[in-house]
Amino acid sequence: MITPTTIKHAIMCVFLMLSIHSFSQGLISVGEKPNSDSLSNSKLRTKNIIMVGVGSTLLNGEMNAPEYENFIQIQYKRFVIPNLNINGNLKKFDIKNYDFETNGFLSGDLNLEWYVFPSNKFTPYIYVGAGILTSNNFEDQNYKTQGGVGVDYLITDNIALTGSIEANYIYDEQKGSRLMQEVDQLYVNALIGFNFYFGSQKSNSPQKVKKNQSSIINSNPIGFY
Repeated sequence: MITPTTIKHAIMCVFLMLSIHSFSQGLISVGEKPNSDSLSNSKLRTKNIIMVGVGSTLLNGEMNAPEYENFIQIQYKRFVIPNLNINGNLKKFDIKNYDFETNGFLSGDLNLEWYVFPSNKFTPYIYVGAGILTSNNFEDQNYKTQGGVGVDYLITDNIALTGSIEANYIYDEQKGSRLMQEVDQLYVNALIGFNFYFGSQKSNSPQKVKKNQSSIINSNPIGFY
């Protein structure tokens, strides 16, 4: 006859076995070595970045007597592999001596960008791409290509300080463009800002313990024989 005391003892035994099993699995996890322990395999950066920054523009026609124009920029980046991302940005900046109804210009760019050391807190990067430069009222616009170099330094897990220098070459698609007359086809941007990393982090899952690899659970076996 099964008594309440027998049932209670059986439940206690099952609970004890489950506790030992859970504790053993915990030690196995301690013995596993995550990829992040290896500098070459560490994944510090997530796949998505929002960048906000400010900078200055120097026109080719003003190299001898430079007058810097300020701009603001917002950018989105998406990594497709650990080193390479695709990004797009919008800039708003002013150029002196223009009498358009709404003063200033907008530019929109699409770039491919290469991070040299994505697993390090500090990494240089390079990028190239194409874009469009237009006045605020869209009456004066031209296509362009651009390329630049920059640096990215993680100051927290999700925020990095970034800076870059970029050269822009404008194509005279619109004959008589007043913008073309002013910049002489080339202008240079210098920027400083912050990268905000978000989204899922790149794979950082623990490695499986190899068959002959020692671990805490191997050196301290727990279980029933």
